[in-house]
Amino acid sequence: MTIFIEREHDFHLDDIVEMSETIAEELAQEYGINWSWQEGKLVIHHASARGFLHSQEGKIVIQLKLGFAASFFASTIENHITERLDQLLISN
Repeated sequence: MTIFIEREHDFHLDDIVEMSETIAEELAQEYGINWSWQEGKLVIHHASARGFLHSQEGKIVIQLKLGFAASFFASTIENHITERLDQLLISN
């Protein structure tokens, strides 16, 4: 199961990077993921999921490949990420 979220924006890249880290930290606290920056992408590591959050001028892309166990919660995870991303994009 793969979660794919894409949003367009008109924010400066530094602001999008900050939002990306905010989302990653919230996911770390909620789901126990680990994350790091690698080649311009925020890479997400977890025993049941892996993926990335790519921030660039004009667009932000999130892709998570869920393992079997995490796939049962795919809609909850996707809704959580989508809602939070939309909140951050609207409030800034």
